[in-house]
Amino acid sequence: LGQLPIIAKMHAKILPLVTSIQLNRLSNGIFHGPNYFLPKTRLTSVVTMHDLSIYRFPHWHPKTRIDRLCELMPLSIQRAHVVLTDSEATRHEVMAEFDLKPDKVRSVLLGVDQQYFPRQEAQLSEVLAQYGLSSGRYSLFVSTIEPRKNIANLIAAYRKLPIATRLQWKLVLVGGKGWQSEEIHAAIDAATAEGWLIYLGFVDQRCLPYLYAGCRLFTYPSWYEGFGLPIAEAMASGVPVLTSNCSSMPEVAAGAAVLVEPGDVVDITEKLQYALENETWRSQAIERGLLRAAQLTWDNCVAGTVAAYRFAEQQR
Repeated sequence: LGQLPIIAKMHAKILPLVTSIQLNRLSNGIFHGPNYFLPKTRLTSVVTMHDLSIYRFPHWHPKTRIDRLCELMPLSIQRAHVVLTDSEATRHEVMAEFDLKPDKVRSVLLGVDQQYFPRQEAQLSEVLAQYGLSSGRYSLFVSTIEPRKNIANLIAAYRKLPIATRLQWKLVLVGGKGWQSEEIHAAIDAATAEGWLIYLGFVDQRCLPYLYAGCRLFTYPSWYEGFGLPIAEAMASGVPVLTSNCSSMPEVAAGAAVLVEPGDVVDITEKLQYALENETWRSQAIERGLLRAAQLTWDNCVAGTVAAYRFAEQQR
């Protein structure tokens, strides 16, 4: 129903009114809109802007979503005492897009769940066997199957690897079907038929930490991210990471990952082979990744968010 323009417009009009009525019954408090939306309220207000993909890459979104967010986001930012982002990269984008002073926008990095940590092969075998996998014998990608994640170029780059490499370390994709993914699924089907790609679709959250910890390499050459949580989850799991050299991804990796140009298939192929085969780099990447992931905790995220609440109260 949300894809129908009339329903989307009604939702965009009614929800703010209902929320405002509820909030205005309160005489004191802080309202945090954690997902772009901030209603009109007398309370101290904070809003989180996770990314600006609808402005940067509108072709990745349904028109109803673009229309709704392009109306709500400027209003939410205008109403907020403080705007939060998930990274410094997004913070600078938000400041530039909406002409905001630096003290109004704060970045609070996300955290990694404690279920992501290195595991021994014996701890992995039971879960991996459910998917026909063996520890250290596959590369992994985890996210919704959609154009923003650059899966088409990942598959094209993997195809350029020597066939022996592809068969030794098959590419495993995890994620449900997303927006405009028909061509991507066609590429997935072709690579699956060739025997070097495995598409698992949606995987239960309880199994994901095992899939992460068991891979030879985590691949995430996305076009654009507000943060890129899978990068942090992979580093916390003790595996090397390949990701893109743009938006927030270098910031999250902080020197622990090999970076690629997402539009350059040859560059991705060369870096894939390097990351799969260079044992010296792999050991360094694992060590650096674990140190970086240890900094990305939910406790730190909470502390940064609470500090933003206190600052917001001072701005009233």
